Amino acid sequence: MNKVEWSSSYALGIEIIDVQHKKLFNIMNEIYTASENDSDIQKIIELFDELTKYSNYHFNEEETYFSFMSDENIEIHKQQHQFFIDEIEKIKQQCLRINGMSLELLYFLNDWLVNHIKIEDHKYID
Repeated sequence: MNKVEWSSSYALGIEIIDVQHKKLFNIMNEIYTASENDSDIQKIIELFDELTKYSNYHFNEEETYFSFMSDENIEIHKQQHQFFIDEIEKIKQQCLRINGMSLELLYFLNDWLVNHIKIEDHKYID
């Protein structure tokens, strides 16, 4: 698995949201790097905690912003966000159980985030 790199195709054209998406990518890449470098499990868990905290912050900001643009499907969007948060917690708990990181699970998070931005978030600006 490679680090996820920001692409202009991900941009929504809403600077504050695009900056937050880039930050999420950066945290994901930090987790990947820590895993590749066989960092201490505590370091990886701290990064997952940072990902959860920042995801919650970003999702709240995004949901507020998108609800002003359109109330249509905002509840579904919120459920998708909660799914991501729940998956982060599940993966974190698995890391603690196995005392390591599964790159397949990290790939899942990366894939979900990229697809969510490219498909679901773009629905609000198209």
